[in-house]
Amino acid sequence: MCADTSTGPDRAQVLAALGRVRDPELDEPITDLGFVVEADVDGDGRVTVGLRLPTFFCAPNFAYLMAGDARREVAALPGVREVTVRLVDHFVDDEVSTGATEGRGFGSTFEGLTDGEDLEELRRTFTRKAYLART
Repeated sequence: MCADTSTGPDRAQVLAALGRVRDPELDEPITDLGFVVEADVDGDGRVTVGLRLPTFFCAPNFAYLMAGDARREVAALPGVREVTVRLVDHFVDDEVSTGATEGRGFGSTFEGLTDGEDLEELRRTFTRKAYLART
């Protein structure tokens, strides 16, 4: 039997990592919601994740939360050298894809369109709402 010489995760590990990313409004994993349309691993530690949200006009900040969280979760896997996140069929897919892949914040990705905000306050608000809904 030959030893596995790949340096990166397999597809199942990538999907498990993406299962920890939740839609901020619905508080459900993006994998369960069917938002993950691509999870490609090349064996050299490069991973491409494709996300398609349910509506073309999903709020950019929500889209960015999910894309950024997807990048962060996958990048934390052992052996991952590079993560490309592609948001598809969305009105700001290029901006979100580029910003998330580069690990930039929401404010710097949408410079001039926001007050430089990060999304942590929004994340806290929806985390509280999800907690209250579950109790």
